[in-house]
Amino acid sequence: MISKVFLDIYNAVWKEVFPDITPLPIDTFKTIFTKDLLLPVQKECIVKKTPIYIGKEYTYKRFISDEARWERINVDNNMSPKIPVSSLADIVPKVQEFAFFKGSRTQNSDVVEESDDIHSSSYIYNSEHIYNSSKILFGYNIQQSEFLLASSGNKACEFGIALVDSASTSNSFDIGWSAKSSNCYFCNNVFDLRDCMFCFNIESKQYCIANMQFTEEEYKKLKPMILKEYIDQLQKPDGFRFVSDL
Repeated sequence: MISKVFLDIYNAVWKEVFPDITPLPIDTFKTIFTKDLLLPVQKECIVKKTPIYIGKEYTYKRFISDEARWERINVDNNMSPKIPVSSLADIVPKVQEFAFFKGSRTQNSDVVEESDDIHSSSYIYNSEHIYNSSKILFGYNIQQSEFLLASSGNKACEFGIALVDSASTSNSFDIGWSAKSSNCYFCNNVFDLRDCMFCFNIESKQYCIANMQFTEEEYKKLKPMILKEYIDQLQKPDGFRFVSDL
């Protein structure tokens, strides 16, 4: 079961992005929004039989926890007596005795769960390749960011859900290859946008929907209606998750 601290982070991000909509249960959210992400999966420490997490992209077969690795180091420095070697066939069995790959890897990080390859970060859950970031759930390859859910390939972003390959973007949902934008939804390849939805390949705009200009009053009336309809259709057979599905 996910820890309360991570549930609180999840709810905080959801409230910023969808302030008028009740959060989806986090298990439902994960099922819908993370199926395409390379998130860590659970394996087992070959020594202690405890859970360990490793990225999907790795093809390793045997894993070891940091605790088990240090226990072995303290016994014999993780070394083996020398044997006569005359061919590769002599080496392979010895390699199989020691070829255990470390999972759940962290450096200078704290409050990390079900994650791998985390550096100088804190409050990280089920994420991988995270650097100098905080409060990331279901993230992949994130730098200098905080309060992100189900996002990948981002830098200097905050309070976002399903952000992809973007920078300096905040309070937004389903944004790809974009920068310096905020309070945007379902946008791709945009720059310097504020309060826009379903926009592509434009910059320095506000109150646009589907590349059409609206007044502030019109936009603020349409936005909550559109977002509610979007959430309501998510679990229907013909529903869509991201603008790329359309």
